[in-house]
Amino acid sequence: MGASTAMPPENQKSLIWLSKYLSLALTLPASVLAGYILGSVADHWLHIPILRALGILLGMAAGLTQIIREISRDERRSKDGS
Repeated sequence: MGASTAMPPENQKSLIWLSKYLSLALTLPASVLAGYILGSVADHWLHIPILRALGILLGMAAGLTQIIREISRDERRSKDGS
């Protein structure tokens, strides 16, 4: 009963690949949502309607920056590994 079920290396690699790229796919929408929420709070507090749109744009920029960082980091690792 104490036998452990280890996954084959192929399945582990595919799960790692899936988790890495799924997190990249969710980075941009999460950043935009965070920017929208922060912009809405600032808009409500300061009564400046443009802050909501500014929050969305800043969230988009932050998300794209993070995606580009991750992709360039992966490319560097693949070049170093081969």
